[in-house]
Amino acid sequence: MSQSIWRNASRVPSLLGIPCIAYLPGFIWLFHMRWWTFWTAVGVIVAFAILARFGWTFRILWARMLHWLRGGRVRARPWWYRNRFMDR
Repeated sequence: MSQSIWRNASRVPSLLGIPCIAYLPGFIWLFHMRWWTFWTAVGVIVAFAILARFGWTFRILWARMLHWLRGGRVRARPWWYRNRFMDR
């Protein structure tokens, strides 16, 4: 059985195991060469390298942060509906 040519179509392109979008601040530094932009670019690249080392992407990190903020239980009705119309 042969593999589909579309199997790897949704993978994120990476360079040295780091997603290519992480190198964008490095390109911004080329247009605005200051020390703080250089260190910001290096910090972003290192942060994405650490995430890639653990197997996480930025989307996974964002989803986990939102889950932590909203809590483990997602309710079907908004708070104002529950306070006004439902029995307590």
